[in-house]
Amino acid sequence: MKIIKTVNEFLDWRSKINLSLGFVPTMGALHKGHLSLIEQSKKKCDLSVVSIFINPAQFAENEDIDSYPQTLNYDMDCLKKLKVDILFLPSKNEMYKRTPDVNVPESDLFVKLEGASRPHFFFGVTQIVAKLFNVIRPTHTFFGEKDAQQLIIIKEMIKKMNYPIKLIPGSTIRDEKGLALSSRNQYLTKNEKNEASIFYSSLLNVKNLIASGETNCEKLKKSFKDNVQNSKKIRIDYISIASKNTLKELRTVTGTILISSAIFYNDVRLIDNITYQSST
Repeated sequence: MKIIKTVNEFLDWRSKINLSLGFVPTMGALHKGHLSLIEQSKKKCDLSVVSIFINPAQFAENEDIDSYPQTLNYDMDCLKKLKVDILFLPSKNEMYKRTPDVNVPESDLFVKLEGASRPHFFFGVTQIVAKLFNVIRPTHTFFGEKDAQQLIIIKEMIKKMNYPIKLIPGSTIRDEKGLALSSRNQYLTKNEKNEASIFYSSLLNVKNLIASGETNCEKLKKSFKDNVQNSKKIRIDYISIASKNTLKELRTVTGTILISSAIFYNDVRLIDNITYQSST
């Protein structure tokens, strides 16, 4: 595995490559969800690049950038075992001083769901992903379905900005209790992860209620809230039942829907979602 830390060095390497190139952008603290995306890239593409960059533009002043888990040595060991071709490890200066800013078209999707709770978030995400795309110039990129809204927004950005990149989604990877793997899970003890698994079981309960014939979204949301709040350590940021294509909130279940939520387990913010295909 070759480690590249500067944009100029990467551009020099990239200029000599005329093969399919898979790209998995990360903020480090790698887990099996990240590794599954990298494995997809290895299978699909001739060469694979992984970036590790903790993007300050994704964090508001009251968020956890200072304590965000950093496990670089472990991450590098994982990437070497997977035989990743390039680890791109730029500094903040490289990405925000030496890489030109990108005019990313704004989207109505930026302010829905996660964007309603974190108004800065998708502006920061799309800016850094576009910068990385301009440096890496991948043929394929891989994003996880756990971050469903991000996946939809990046797909829209690729289309609007005419990037010649194929986006390939990766399934959400869960622990044995169903909790979606996340870098922030490292903040939780094993017992806390077990208790937090009520998050996923509550989403599944909504899906089962729909399958049983319940279509009123307010009733479905109430059921989710009642289940989750059995744990006194959990508070709900939002619960959404929306069209998967537009993220518009629904009153009645119809079409392909995204059931998504963010919760706080104590002070740790977790997100998860389930997709459901209605017959109506």
